[in-house]
Amino acid sequence: MDDGKRKSKGADGKRKSKGAGGLISLGDGKRERNSPGEGGGAVASADKTKPSAGYRGLEGLHQMGIVSGDGEAGVADADARMEGGNPNQGGITGGGADGGRDLSIYLVACHSDWSRISKPYIVYKMDIAPAGVYSPSPVISKRLKRGIRLECDAGGKTFISVRSARRAWIVGVGGRDTVIFDTETQKVIRGPDLKSRKSCPVLTAVGDKVYALSRCPSWKGKADPDFPPWFEVLDLKESKVVAHEGRDHLEGCSWKSLLIPPCLPWKLTPLEYTMLPITIARSYVVVNSYILVSFNQPWGTHAFDTNLDKWQKVDNNELPFVGCASNLFGSIFLGLSQRKGAINAYCINVKASDKNHALELSIDVLPVKYEGQELDEEPCFSSLEHGCFCLPSFFPDTSSAIVHSNTGESILRKARVYLRTYEIENRSLLEVSEESLQVMKPVIAFSSQGEQAFTVSNLHHGFSSHPFTFLSI
Repeated sequence: MDDGKRKSKGADGKRKSKGAGGLISLGDGKRERNSPGEGGGAVASADKTKPSAGYRGLEGLHQMGIVSGDGEAGVADADARMEGGNPNQGGITGGGADGGRDLSIYLVACHSDWSRISKPYIVYKMDIAPAGVYSPSPVISKRLKRGIRLECDAGGKTFISVRSARRAWIVGVGGRDTVIFDTETQKVIRGPDLKSRKSCPVLTAVGDKVYALSRCPSWKGKADPDFPPWFEVLDLKESKVVAHEGRDHLEGCSWKSLLIPPCLPWKLTPLEYTMLPITIARSYVVVNSYILVSFNQPWGTHAFDTNLDKWQKVDNNELPFVGCASNLFGSIFLGLSQRKGAINAYCINVKASDKNHALELSIDVLPVKYEGQELDEEPCFSSLEHGCFCLPSFFPDTSSAIVHSNTGESILRKARVYLRTYEIENRSLLEVSEESLQVMKPVIAFSSQGEQAFTVSNLHHGFSSHPFTFLSI
């Protein structure tokens, strides 16, 4: 059945299913593509020319920032020059009843020599023009200001944005440590260490809590990444930033172990150890206070109640998308279709019933229509709130490659970033209640708002060809 018309069904044939009355805990995942990177993304290389409308989007939706010199002050100053446009132009503004809020897109890129330096990641801020205020064709590429380099361990970071009344942070988790970039103060903060090393973990944020789930749990040994505990939480609510020995540290919080989803095998027999299961967190989404997750096994969908720290199985089917679904507005989410690889809209609701506090999950696939330029298959995307989302893509400039004098490796010193922005046309839906949306099952119509192009330069360290992340905050 076509995924755009599919109505997801559960064990009872209606995709409205009740979980068993109270079980255990966990959660997150992301889509893999051509070459997995430490930021959870994969990249397609391109030359200096702008890609055609058919370029394939890349994988990681998350983070961005601003970088410092470290012995390359002259280079950083040169990189700070803009190629047209106002570097301080406002972010895109949503059109909700409250007028929306300004959002910025951040790019977190990885240095080509990430394994040998203390600051392997670099954060760039990408200010987006308000709807309708885009450069005329051909798109003029603007050079981003110098970014901020993140001092942390290099191994397998995943990044996520954490927004609340108290903070607007980009949090990177992976390997053993945690690194935080404060987008308001532009400070880099060292966070607490994980209880177990994790390689590109699945990250979700609910309020001031960050949840890290092993993307591919391991049963081998403590020296290997992704050994138990597989699921941890970091509560930032009471945390404080303290300066110590010239560095900012986070105090008043620590990672704590949580129960794993009941579907994950915990104890293995000696025979099973000879053929260890390959388990991957394949799909996930945060709906209100619940984290939903599906694996690459026929285990259905499990939900973690972040208020009760409890897991329940809520459906016999897997989530109908791949990777992370991003909230567009209300109960409407955008996700990559399992069948087509294009963006679909989903109406997702999770509610607790009166009986035994069992959870009820309902998912409806909504038809999506695009006015103007059609979307490519398999894009990465980032929701901008108030019915807007953007399609970012990161293209290393192969013409800028040089050979490193010491290692002999090729370094890509420049890259281009393209952002296409879309806005929901039927904006009256933004005011409709979740219950009404479930009944209406409306067509979600989008119109293209234009495209922007940016260039980034890092003449000393260069860019890795694949690990990068986009985030809105």
